[in-house]
This record gives sequence, structure tokens and C-alpha cells, in this order.
Amino acid sequence: MKVYREDQKTLQGRIDVLFWAVVSGFIVLASSFWYVQVLQAEKYRDLSDANALRDVTVRAQRGLILDRKGRVLAENQPSHTLVLMRNELSQATRRDPSHLPRLVRFVSTVLGVGEAEVKRRIEKGRSTPVNRPLTIAEDLSIPQVATIEAGKLTFPALSVESTASRNYPNGTIAAHVLGYMGEATAEELKRRPELRMGDLVGRRGVELVYDAELRGKDGAKFIVVDSHGRVKEEYDKLSREPQRGQNIYLTIDLDLQRKAEQYFMENEMVGSCVVLDPRNGEVLALVSSPAYDPNVYSKRFTSAVWKIILSNPFRIEVNRAIQGLYSPGSVFKIVMGMAGLELGVIDESTKFHCSGSEAFYGRRFRCWNRNGHGAVNLEEAIKVSCDVFFYNLGAKLGVNRIADYSHLLTYGEQTTIDLEGEKPGLVPSETWAREKQKRKWYPSETISVAIGQGPLLVTPLQVANMMAAIANGGSVYQPHVLRQRQVTDAAGEPQTLPVAARLLHQIHLDPKALAPVRNGLWRVVNEAGGTGSKARVDGIDVAGKTGTVQVVAQEGWVRAEDLPFKFRDHAWFAAYAPKDNAELVVVIFIEHGGHGGSDAAPLARTLFETVFADRLQGGGARVSTNQPRLTVTKPAVQGATR
Repeated sequence: MKVYREDQKTLQGRIDVLFWAVVSGFIVLASSFWYVQVLQAEKYRDLSDANALRDVTVRAQRGLILDRKGRVLAENQPSHTLVLMRNELSQATRRDPSHLPRLVRFVSTVLGVGEAEVKRRIEKGRSTPVNRPLTIAEDLSIPQVATIEAGKLTFPALSVESTASRNYPNGTIAAHVLGYMGEATAEELKRRPELRMGDLVGRRGVELVYDAELRGKDGAKFIVVDSHGRVKEEYDKLSREPQRGQNIYLTIDLDLQRKAEQYFMENEMVGSCVVLDPRNGEVLALVSSPAYDPNVYSKRFTSAVWKIILSNPFRIEVNRAIQGLYSPGSVFKIVMGMAGLELGVIDESTKFHCSGSEAFYGRRFRCWNRNGHGAVNLEEAIKVSCDVFFYNLGAKLGVNRIADYSHLLTYGEQTTIDLEGEKPGLVPSETWAREKQKRKWYPSETISVAIGQGPLLVTPLQVANMMAAIANGGSVYQPHVLRQRQVTDAAGEPQTLPVAARLLHQIHLDPKALAPVRNGLWRVVNEAGGTGSKARVDGIDVAGKTGTVQVVAQEGWVRAEDLPFKFRDHAWFAAYAPKDNAELVVVIFIEHGGHGGSDAAPLARTLFETVFADRLQGGGARVSTNQPRLTVTKPAVQGATR
């Protein structure tokens, strides 16, 4: 028994030793964990952050925009962008709460903007994933890049990326066609997951409509950086190469576009010009004057600057060719003549007598020529722009038939051009008056509509589309500015994809009805007494129509030059050439521009001479495009257009 008890005592001692050894081990281990996770937590957090894997976006090159001959309209140029890594900023701010205010002050000083603006840009990016770079500023100067790089030891969350910014080498030329770039909005970021905060997207024009094609697809590379933002190594296997955006070729002819815009700029004119190919709807030139510089609009600017831009009285951001709504004036007499002939209300021999004015529905309406034109048929009425002839025709047609025929020629309808913001205009009718204005339409209102005034509103592009249908015999094409795309095939070779013409609808225009209208338009330009003689080009049969639109009602015959500028008449000139087998349509509109024959027709001549230069042997004497501003040679009268 004694031996047994001694053995049991020895065993218990060994167990106690083992127990306390295990307890001591757990105490040491727990103390180590406490020491590492509590006392040394900040140290090891810094060590874990020292080497970080960073996902760097490699921006795709945006596709080029070129004119029909391959001349560059929009390109890319090297640029530097300041980005902020928000996850690294958060870590630095946890260690030192004063880090964020100091970073804001640093960026504010470098960029030359207020601290509030820097904070706004940082706050704006809080809805994006924390690991995605946040764009703070674009187009940094070399001194700014150097300052930021020097400050990376203090602010490792800041980084400079080499990118490509959009550049428009021709400045304001074709600005309303090209559009401009702008920062993606919060709504766009939610709708388009491929975008990140600070990305630039198309805002207007071709840049907007074809943004998906031009944009391309960004790539990525993965790099390891230390706590000071220095690159340690790159993981090539994880990288993705960016896919460049498509190059697109426009139907625009840069030479024509430049000539038209220079005419408006040199003469300080406000208005629009549209040049179409009537055989397929290609837009060769589209001018809205005054224009903006898309290089300025594509930069980041504050809301205060944007308010200044919007306050411009000339509304330079409006594309007058597709958004400007104006009375068509005497250009509408083309539609009236076609409607009268097609509907059998008149024929080519029908005459009305013009004594200078005539009474309709108890009210007297004047012709622009106070002496009258005598007895005239349709051809002669178009040539001399006789208002009384079309007053009579309007009374016989009635507003509803005028409206129906106008819609056939795309008035009151969008032409569906591939640019954003097009307006449909307005063609009045009895139904329109009843449903939209809650009133009765009075027959006397039809008399004003018959000469292109009253509530009738059109865009310059609609007038060009109408003129093209008359020129080509009734085909209404969709106007378009995209001519072809250049894409890369499976073998990596560039491939050009042309854009086919799209016929919207075909109007049956009786050749017997077309003949007198076309003849009248030819006489406007080429015969003595025609109102559009300044558009004449020797060797090319130009057919056209002038138009003068009153801005305010005038009592009696009033000289336009005697009115304040804002009350002066608008000027139209719409033409095509050659008269048979037409190849070109030109429409010019000048706000407060006097008369279409004196102020708009000279530009049309310049454009026709440019396009048909190879067919002209000497081409006749050119008319200088440096015409005096708002030259007026004929008096304007109440209710009269020409």
C-alpha cells in the first residue's frame, strides 16, 4: 500500500507540472496576441498596407472623327489626369485625422481652385466603389504634374495617370455637328457600369449620338505599390489591353463647312446654313452661327461659368439648323405651288391679278411690291415672289389641305437626322387650333400661312429636306451626318463600313406639276427681275427661292433699315443645282438679315462654285463673301414676303 501511494503521488506531481506548463503556454500565446493585435496594431496595419495591389485603368483611345475626305475633325492628344485612391486615403486618414484636410489644401493649391470645389469632387465620388480611382482633374500642366509627384511621399493616395484628352483642331468649325465631351453624371454612372467617376462622355452632337462606337473599351493593369505609392512590380498576366474606339467618317465637307462659317463670322451674322446631297440625304455642311468652341466646353468648369455661358443672348449652345424655329416666309410658296398643282386647284396657266394689295375676309393684305405685278401665273409668281397670287391660292386650298401637303414634305415632322434635339416645328390646321389652342381657326389666318407666316414654324433642315424632294422628284431621304465607320475585323485589319441612304418615303409628284415650279425657281435666279440673281453661277443652272420674314407687324410699307436691329426681317434663300439632275441643295437663314436675295444668296453662290469648280471653266466672276452686314435694297411691307 505504501508503494502504491508513493506512485500515485509522483503521477499527480507530473500532471500538475504539465497543467501549469500548458496554462503558461496559453498565457504566453494570449499575451502575444494581445501585444500584436492591440499594442502593435498600428505598426502591423502599416506593414500590411505597405505593399498593395492596385488596379489601374488603362483608358481606351477614343475613335477619331473625320470629314468625308478623311480630314481630322476630332482627335486625341496626350494629357495628364489627377486621380485619388480612396481606399489609401481612408487608411491614411485613420492613422492621422488631419491628413484629409491637408490633402485638400495641397490639391487646392496645385489646381488653383477653392478647397470647397476639391471637397465637392471628392464627395461626389463616394457612391463609386472605394477601390476605383476617382478623377479629380484633367489636362494637368507639366508644373502641376511635377508638384504632385513631389508630394506623393506625403500624399500617396494621389496619382497622375497619362491619358488622352479630346481635341478639336478646327476650333468652332462644325461645332454643332461634332458636339463636345462632358463628365458622366451620377445617373449615367448607375446606368452604364463601364463608366467610372470622372469619365468623359459625349454631351452633344456626334460625340453624344455615336458615343458607344467612339468610346472603345478600357483595359487594366495590376501593379504592386508600397506605402509611398511607388511601383514595386506589375502582374502582366492579369492585365487587359484596351480596345480603341471606332473611327467614324462624316458626310461633312470641311471646305464647304469652313466657307459657310466664315461668311457668317466675317459679316457678324446670326443664323444657319444647311447643304444637302438630294440624291441620298448626306449633309455636306451644317452651320449654326454663332458657334462655340468644343475645346472649351469639353473642359471641366464650375457651375458659375456654366451660368455665364447660358446667359449669352445669342444662345450659342442652340443648334439653329435643327432646333431654331422660324416662319419660312416666301420659301413656303414652293410648297403652295406644288399643293395647288397636285390637288388641281390651279394649273400652269392659272393667273391672278396683283395690284399691290387685295382684300380677303374683310381685311386688306399687301404685296411686297406696292405697285403690284399685274396678271401673273405660277411661274411668274414664283420668280417675282408675288404675294397676292399666293393669297388667292391659299384661299382656294384652305388651311387643312395646306397642312396635309406640308407634312408630306416633312414640315411639322422630325427629319430623324442622327443628331440630338431636333424639333418638329409647327404646321397649323383647324384641328391644331381646336385641340391645342382651344379656339376656332379663322379663314383670314390662312392668308398669312399661304406666304409662310402666321403660326407656321420650320427649321432650316426641314426647308432643305423639302427642297431636296422638289429637286429629286419626290424622294424624301433621312438626312444623316455619318458616312462610314472604320472597325477592326477578326484579323486585326481596319475595315470600312459605309452607311446606306435611307428613304423615308416617296411622294408622287406629277412631272407636269413639277415643271412650272422648277421653271419658276430657275427664273428666280437666272432671269432679269428675279429676286435671287446674286446666286447665279455661269455654267450651272441654279434654281432657288428667296424669303423675307417679318419679325414684328408693320403698318404700311416700311424700310427694314429704318427699324431697330432686333425688329428687322429675317432672310431666307433656298436653292439647288443643277436644275435637272440636282446634286446639291443649299439653304441659308439669317436672323434679322434683311433680304434673302441680297444677304443670303451670295453665300449660296460661293458654295455652288466650290462644289462645281471642276465643271466651271473660269466659272464667271465670283461674288465676294465679304458683303456689308444687313444690306437692304428693297422696302419691307406688312404681310409681305419675297
